[in-house]
Amino acid sequence: MADCSFHPGKDAVGACVSCGKMLCIACRTELHDKVYCPSCANKLFVHADDVKVAPSAPVVQSVSGAWWLLVILPLLFGGWNWIGGIIAWAVNKGKDPKKARSMLIWGIVISVIYIILAVIFLVLVLAGFLVVSLPGVLQQ
Repeated sequence: MADCSFHPGKDAVGACVSCGKMLCIACRTELHDKVYCPSCANKLFVHADDVKVAPSAPVVQSVSGAWWLLVILPLLFGGWNWIGGIIAWAVNKGKDPKKARSMLIWGIVISVIYIILAVIFLVLVLAGFLVVSLPGVLQQ
């Protein structure tokens, strides 16, 4: 019988399936009915501390669509949509950061569009291109 590659004088009971070295009962490591020497086993079996795990994707929670009302409805009250966007973003940024950012951006965009349209309307009225009649105002 052959001697162990790591312990000369001890009888070998098998050979490493990876490198072929002869192994005694003390040196062999068995996995799924295959025998490995200590150096090949160390290459195959990594300690949990050495394993680098890829970061997992953030958990996205469900966000109610009703938050969009807070972004859109202030348009009816003078274009304060940016405030609704900030509130919707602040409440939902921990649940779904992407949707919360969209609410903030759309709140700002709608407010800017409202301001631009209000300025255009004012310029047209002041330039005389639009005549606005206010109810209840005595016209001469």
